[in-house]
Amino acid sequence: MMQSDSEAEERQRTILGAPIRIAPMEQDELGPEVRDQVARIGASLGYQAPEVLTTHFAVMARHPAMFRCQLETGIMFFTECTLPPRERELAVLRTAWHAGAPYEWGEHVDIARKLGMTPEDTDRVRAGPQAPGWSEHEAALLTAVDELFADKMISDATWAKLAETWNDAQLIELPCLVGQYLGVAMLQNSLRMPLARESKGFAER
Repeated sequence: MMQSDSEAEERQRTILGAPIRIAPMEQDELGPEVRDQVARIGASLGYQAPEVLTTHFAVMARHPAMFRCQLETGIMFFTECTLPPRERELAVLRTAWHAGAPYEWGEHVDIARKLGMTPEDTDRVRAGPQAPGWSEHEAALLTAVDELFADKMISDATWAKLAETWNDAQLIELPCLVGQYLGVAMLQNSLRMPLARESKGFAER
């Protein structure tokens, strides 16, 4: 797990320092089903279709069944998520940081900004649950993500703290959310996915 900004910079150079491993499909190769799915995820994120039709989606379209599965899960987390949007993004950003995933980090900083999160918030995500300024619940949320990476489970103490605020559905959802975005991070890192749009990856604040 990354501990510093310098490690993040080196990680980004490592991932992006070579060409993408699987070429994206050309725009005119993408069928109507892919375009419809992209429009749906774009709508859930507040993007128009042209700007959400990124290289990531154009590569994933080479595996239609996996593309459909990944998109449906992603849409669920943005349209039916039981976690408050700010808390969802705190968990995703901490996941992207631990996974050393510059693409995922940059994209979700952009989403976090749309929710009103500040550069100070995202800097504190990097610093972790001990950083000053978190509420007790937010610190427990970030601790839970750290524990999922370190021990593949949430400790009793952290679970009890989250349960003071969250209902059963929300408690179930957090490990699923972290697992989903860890899987996406692994895929994007392994493909050496170039950054989307104007993203600066880990340089985004």
